[in-house]
Amino acid sequence: MRLTAVVPLLAPLLVAALTLQDAVRVWSYPKPQLDCSADVALVMGAAQYDGEPSPALRRRLDRALELFEEGCIDTIIVSGGSRPGDRFSEGEAGVRYLVASGIPRHALAEENRAGTSYQNLILSRPLIDGQAAIIVTDDLHAYRTAWLAARLGLEVQVASVTVHGGRGAYGLRELAILLAYRAGFVR
Repeated sequence: MRLTAVVPLLAPLLVAALTLQDAVRVWSYPKPQLDCSADVALVMGAAQYDGEPSPALRRRLDRALELFEEGCIDTIIVSGGSRPGDRFSEGEAGVRYLVASGIPRHALAEENRAGTSYQNLILSRPLIDGQAAIIVTDDLHAYRTAWLAARLGLEVQVASVTVHGGRGAYGLRELAILLAYRAGFVR
């Protein structure tokens, strides 16, 4: 059999194998022990409702608060933009929540334009500015976030928080978005 005849047969198998590999990584990305030597935590954006963090954003903010209180970080960056009609950005809502939780304002920074994970990272990179960073996000979002950070040249640790409800749909969404990134459809 000629190579030109085999390649079209093998391509779908290769795509299926890579998809399965990514699915396993999305659902089982490890929760490594943090070495607590970072300077800054970057909280990945999630929805806010008129200045109040959604449950997803709140659990990420609470994890960053823990890291700050444990002395693992000195600064928290909250990243995330707003949708048309919103009075607050995700970044602004997160900073307000952390100030109300006792974090001094000088220890906080916000990025308030990002609408995607890629944008969270690329727009927050100047705020990280070469410092050792921990990215805080959900466990099912951790692999895609780490994958994107590596492609952007960011050496980071990931502190993930567990998503309890709707894990199946969340995981499938993450897999679909990761595949869209890999195919170059999303940035």
